[in-house]
Amino acid sequence: MSVRGSKSAAAFVATLAVFACVSGVVVCTAQSLPARAQGAQAQGAPVQGIVGKWEVTDSVRTSLPPQPMVGATLTFNADQTFAIDRPQRQSWTGTYRVNPQARTIDFTFHGKNLTRPHEGDVWEGIYRVQQDGRLEINTAQGLDARPVDFVAGYDLTLMTLKRKN
Repeated sequence: MSVRGSKSAAAFVATLAVFACVSGVVVCTAQSLPARAQGAQAQGAPVQGIVGKWEVTDSVRTSLPPQPMVGATLTFNADQTFAIDRPQRQSWTGTYRVNPQARTIDFTFHGKNLTRPHEGDVWEGIYRVQQDGRLEINTAQGLDARPVDFVAGYDLTLMTLKRKN
């Protein structure tokens, strides 16, 4: 694992929240899509089931400093763009790709941010949709490998989201 400063840790937590939101939405959509549509999604096409606004209801990260993500809104657009609006913090924007078969999601960040994520940073994550419709996303900040399970860790952020619309 890499050693990061306090600014990187805060950015990591925020990124995990985004991955969590996106991942859950993708899983819900993939479970409800016909087989033909799922094949198209494996190629990175947008998953219609995650399009919309999601609120982060829980966010767990074990490293310091804490990055408040609870209450943030993650918006997935049909054109495969996303926005993360965080309470009293700078918003993040970018593009996303999902693979419903592998249950993976990747976020590519755009714009000039004072702290990570920077322009072009890619954060890899996994997602699943719970039976009650909640979306769970687990992400790595972009310096380490994609997570393989839904557990929090030093460089992992585990988020739970619920649909707002």
